[in-house]
Amino acid sequence: MVAPSEDAASTGIFLASNESVYGPGQMAQEAIMRSASTVERYPDDGVARLAAAIGVRYGIDSETICCGFGSDDLLARLARAYLSPGDELIHSAHGYPKIPNYAYANDAVPVSAADQDFTADVDAILQCVTERTRIVMLANPDNPAGSYLSGGEVRRLHGRLSPEILLVLDSAYTEYVSATDYENPLALIKSSTNVVMTRTFSKVFGLAGLRVGWACGPEEVIDTLRRIGITFPISVPALAACEAALEDRDHFERVVGENHRIREMFSDALKSLGFEVIPSQTNFVLARFAEPDQAVRVHQSLEANDIYTRRFAGGEFARCVRFTLGTEEEMLGCIAVLENGCKANG
Repeated sequence: MVAPSEDAASTGIFLASNESVYGPGQMAQEAIMRSASTVERYPDDGVARLAAAIGVRYGIDSETICCGFGSDDLLARLARAYLSPGDELIHSAHGYPKIPNYAYANDAVPVSAADQDFTADVDAILQCVTERTRIVMLANPDNPAGSYLSGGEVRRLHGRLSPEILLVLDSAYTEYVSATDYENPLALIKSSTNVVMTRTFSKVFGLAGLRVGWACGPEEVIDTLRRIGITFPISVPALAACEAALEDRDHFERVVGENHRIREMFSDALKSLGFEVIPSQTNFVLARFAEPDQAVRVHQSLEANDIYTRRFAGGEFARCVRFTLGTEEEMLGCIAVLENGCKANG
């Protein structure tokens, strides 16, 4: 990945890391401030308290929930617990790029399954399954493409996997999905013994800087994740903020609604300029250009105007630029720069 320049001005427009431009709601902000008077103490049973709050919000048994230092922490724990040297972890070729690292860190083998235009391919994944396969790990919706698998396709994949293979669904962007054939993994988890979902407070809740994630799955798996986690993974301010964020339905609905509106507006604007847009179900949009050099020019032109997006230097993503969705004003600023010097034939 090509990150924003080190000398990026603090006053720039930052559209590179898929944070929520709306930040935390007022309830979460006030909870953080109140928590400052108790930060000298470890959180009193913080993980259990947060699991209970998540359970209330989503109708889940708290015994099937494990909280951690971001969803990345929980994905890494799953790999550590269920991969041995030589085991295989299957992932989609253009899926979340961090996934192969979970295999490497445990002397396991990441197996890349071909996809269909940046969308995971169930048949290709199944063709990769061997007797050494222990985990199939997918982000759904995916990052960096924003693509997704329907509920029917996820269930078809699961139905063809041995019960000994763990299906891990990283669902960090679930709240942003508007596709009617997408299925929240909770129903599949409740009827299965080998499905785990990870979620995060970093996206729609606007708490990326506090690093909080959670996993839901079979009690045996969740118990294992708890045992191998660090002590006190949830800080006092993070606990206060997350509990408040779960209660703040108004802020949640506003963020989801604005994200959907701006995603449609910005995608349509990119298409009107002649750029190809990968249909997104997330809080970012991936644009694909005719050749890598054009993607470089677009990225550089935006940076010259203090707009910092994400460019991926390798493979099929070399022709792409990913735009995290900002405010309407920020996205109109992107469009203006593209209109002035980066049109599809430019």
